[in-house]
Amino acid sequence: MQERQEKISRAVLVHTCCGPCMTGVFPELSKEKKIYGFFYNPNIHPLNEFSARLMTAGFVASQFGFKLFVDADYGIARWLEVVKDFEKRCSGCVYMRLKRTAEFAEEKKIKSFTTTLLVSPYQDHEYIKETGCAIAKKTGVEFFYRDFRKNYQDSIKKSKEMLLYRQKYCGCVFSQENDKVKH
Repeated sequence: MQERQEKISRAVLVHTCCGPCMTGVFPELSKEKKIYGFFYNPNIHPLNEFSARLMTAGFVASQFGFKLFVDADYGIARWLEVVKDFEKRCSGCVYMRLKRTAEFAEEKKIKSFTTTLLVSPYQDHEYIKETGCAIAKKTGVEFFYRDFRKNYQDSIKKSKEMLLYRQKYCGCVFSQENDKVKH
């Protein structure tokens, strides 16, 4: 029982937006933490894009040897709640996904959470950090912040080597039209 408690206390639940981004987080983080992935992304549209990213995240989990928990509900109705305030849709989307990740970590008794969004130079790291810390205060699950942007180019290289599906936009229909993500 003691050994199981130690494993859980040094574990982290990683919100996994996609497989390629996890290739930029897992190699470094797994040296110090037990990794569990959590695929929760109701922002990804259309359904075939959602499915492709989910399958790729599952493939990466099987190759790297970590458990990937999945909320496979397509969730378009949940995500549409975020777009009610169109100007704040990106921050609302990040908040929704981090909040659900922390709640799931709490359910599974995993003491900390983070996100693969932190590998992207195109994400608002300050907002992610502030939001993660605020959610941590509410849930009691520690937000593990690390700037993984230094691994971004390696994640691109690794995902190409692994022949992973690599998306061309952040996930929502609005980002599909005009996203800055460079893959």
